[in-house]
Amino acid sequence: MKYVKPLIFGAKRLDYSSDAFDVDMPTCPSRLGRLAKKLYGKKYLGLCFLIPVLVLSAIYIAMRVYPAGDNSVLVLDLNGQYVYFYEALRDLVTKGGSFLYTFRRALGGEFMGIFAYYLASPLSYIVALFPKENMTEAIASILLLKCGLCGFTFGFYAHKTRGRRPVAAVTFSTMWALCAYAVVMQHNLMWTDNIILFPLVLLGIEKLTKHGKIGLYTVTLALSILSNFYIGFMTCIFSGIYFFLYYLSKEKDEINPYSARHHFIKSLARFGAASLCAVCIGAVIILPTYYSLTLGKTTFSDPSFIPDSKFDPADALTKLYFGSYDTVRPEGLPFLYTGMLTLLLAPLYFFCKKIKLREKVVAAVTVVIFALSMNITTLDLVWHGFQKPNWLNYRYAYMLCFFLLFWAMRASEHLREIRFRWIAVSFAASSALVVLLQKMGYENLTPIKAVIPSVLILFVYALILRGTYAKSFLNRRTAAFAIALLVPVEMLASGLVNLSDLDDDVIYSNRVGYRTFLDRVSVAAEDISERDDTFFRTEKTFMRKSNDNMALGFYGLSGSTSTLNAETVKFLNRFGYASKSHWSKYLGYNPVSDSLLGVKYIIAERNDTVYEADKIHDYPDENMTTYKNPYALSVFTAVSPKLTNSPFTDEGVTSPFERLNSLVSYMLGGSDENVFREATPISITPVGAKESVIAGHLKYEKIGNDTKASVKFRIACDSDEPLYCYFPSKYTRDSDLLLNNSKISTYFENDTYRIVCLGDFEPGEEIEVSLELKKNELYIESEAPYFCYLDVPVFERSMTELSKYGMDARCDTDDTIYGTITVPEGKTQIFTSVPYDEGWRVICDGNEVEIQKVLDALITFELEPGEHELRLEYRPDSVTKGNIISVFGVAAFIMISLGTNLLSKKRRRAAPATKAPESASEGCGAKMTDEETQPENEVQKGEEE
Repeated sequence: MKYVKPLIFGAKRLDYSSDAFDVDMPTCPSRLGRLAKKLYGKKYLGLCFLIPVLVLSAIYIAMRVYPAGDNSVLVLDLNGQYVYFYEALRDLVTKGGSFLYTFRRALGGEFMGIFAYYLASPLSYIVALFPKENMTEAIASILLLKCGLCGFTFGFYAHKTRGRRPVAAVTFSTMWALCAYAVVMQHNLMWTDNIILFPLVLLGIEKLTKHGKIGLYTVTLALSILSNFYIGFMTCIFSGIYFFLYYLSKEKDEINPYSARHHFIKSLARFGAASLCAVCIGAVIILPTYYSLTLGKTTFSDPSFIPDSKFDPADALTKLYFGSYDTVRPEGLPFLYTGMLTLLLAPLYFFCKKIKLREKVVAAVTVVIFALSMNITTLDLVWHGFQKPNWLNYRYAYMLCFFLLFWAMRASEHLREIRFRWIAVSFAASSALVVLLQKMGYENLTPIKAVIPSVLILFVYALILRGTYAKSFLNRRTAAFAIALLVPVEMLASGLVNLSDLDDDVIYSNRVGYRTFLDRVSVAAEDISERDDTFFRTEKTFMRKSNDNMALGFYGLSGSTSTLNAETVKFLNRFGYASKSHWSKYLGYNPVSDSLLGVKYIIAERNDTVYEADKIHDYPDENMTTYKNPYALSVFTAVSPKLTNSPFTDEGVTSPFERLNSLVSYMLGGSDENVFREATPISITPVGAKESVIAGHLKYEKIGNDTKASVKFRIACDSDEPLYCYFPSKYTRDSDLLLNNSKISTYFENDTYRIVCLGDFEPGEEIEVSLELKKNELYIESEAPYFCYLDVPVFERSMTELSKYGMDARCDTDDTIYGTITVPEGKTQIFTSVPYDEGWRVICDGNEVEIQKVLDALITFELEPGEHELRLEYRPDSVTKGNIISVFGVAAFIMISLGTNLLSKKRRRAAPATKAPESASEGCGAKMTDEETQPENEVQKGEEE
């Protein structure tokens, strides 16, 4: 028990002096003994880690997350994207492969952008420690570990800047780790590393400014960039701001305890050098990421930089309260709730006489900076890398949460100097404000979930804080301990409410559904892999999410990622597949598109027919069938040089049927036969709508707003071959697609804008295809074939001819494809289905061949007739340059650190021994114990000029 009391209660005096930590430690003069003594004095930091982990675990248990139930932590993009990237990372670590490139995303694309944005955290590799069937548990473990580390780093910051105050450190670190931002945004687990590192970055800036130590700041800022360049960018912005804020908040003797001359200039120079070193170290991530962004992410949105207000100030105030979740959708407000204790104490920071005025002014400026950044669109865009965020707004809000907690913690240190009536005023004002806001009609402040709990919690905290004014130390300690017990309970309740609301908003995924789907399809995936060891593409006619291929190991056409390749996405759309923005799906498949892009195997639901493909295996237990496309081309195919002249842009060619006809014809050298033959409707009749022509489109407009309107196409079938439809439009409006008055699907809506197979019909049969308006208007390009038959004999002849000149490609890792190809006379152009990327190098018979872009998206190159050994290698310059700059950054950091230490030792030997001022301390000027200040004072002796 003699060790337990100091751990839980802290010290025997209100200021938690070092006596409480040292009293039970045996005297040991050795270095090991001094280290043990120092660690003993920080043992309560273990609680800063453990309590958040236990609270979040309890939240998961209450939510019935496996193994407590059948649910999972998969929600929103973690469910639709990130989990699949973790599956791919696990395969790379356990099976080997390339971190540079992957064919598991839409046709293929660089992998470094995905790695940098989603997977670069060192903690991501934890997934490799779990069996594949426990991926959801691996991610839950990462979330728990990161939550604990958030608490630990905040506690460490409090320890280094505020002295040993165990109860306060544990209390406020729990609030930091489980604030609304950390809990609601936790599914973006690649962002959490910056929440973990943020207190250490600030501590590093403080050490650099006061003592000239660049190590902590450089390392933590570099880790912030390396773990996630996107949130790391925001950390870099605030680091520059915080350097000046911190410097201005301190008196001269505090910021410059050794009276060094030109201290500000020297500190600024150190800060600039350390920041540059950190950015250089991060170049291994930054340069490949920048290259990835140039492939389309920078054009993902075209935001306006004209300043505008995003919300009323009262809107943001609602998010300070318990249970005030609104949404993570585009209209969402910043998540600012950090606990009701913060709301009660943070205002008192500005009324504490012992806190200097300049610190309060700087604190007020900090609030203004974040208030303006969140409210003014232009500033908000700057924080978000000059792009408007797609959902999940105000991704830098955790920084303001940190300072709200810090100011509340500062106020808690001076409670005995603040009259209790100010606590009562704060309670009354906060309670009145939430009631007033609720009366103003804010939907996120419901009486039962938000208003009543907020007022009750505020009242309980105010009542307990009254005990800190008692003369008896036991009563004061009991009050502090009561708050330390109540805070985890509050954060447990608030976390459960927030995640429950998040579930209602965007829905958490069931673990069984995720696991069952992957386990089921993996059976077919493994079977196909055993059958064929060449390079080929595989797809499914059904899917869970766009990124299934990442988990299944398929080289396919589907994919979704923020680090998109815009040209590939647009190319697939032009081929008739469902593809838009930052995603593509294997919907709109047809034998021509599939064959040209090398889709050799197709997995379908059992009894579903897949065009002219050959059935190769049934999986009755999984209710699936695998088909083989006998006409799938190789990734390298020798074709006619006329390919480069194939019209493929939107200029004059609007239908994928026209594009595919033209492409196959030019690949064959100018064939007059078309693989798609137009089926001309015998009539096009608007019903309940009027027709007009505008901007090259047929416009159909409802006659009345309540009128049911449609456009009916009547077709007299003259063939039993498959009939397809596609309605091109530059001004899409959601509609319903009907066949003989039976709805097939929606059209133009989300992933339904694609080629649709209507089926096979008897010659002479008449069918009716309708587009039913869901909006007031419908636009269809006027000069385009809407319906086409697949001319099966022409298709088979064409693909058989093209496949004669393909390469039997092999691919050991995704960044290298190799094989032997025979190029005949007149077929000197090599068509590849590999997306164009400047990082690719084509080596033919040991010599590099110049690559070109064809069809606005794919790689092509020319070869002389004859047999050639080909090798396609992905070696982007950005990776090489990034590695070189990172090595330079590490070397510069080491040299600067060594130079600083040598200079410090030299000056220490030359200067007389001096004693640092007693007021010197880490962080905000608070007095610390001898044990804490002595090591840094020794290093700094004699540094002044």
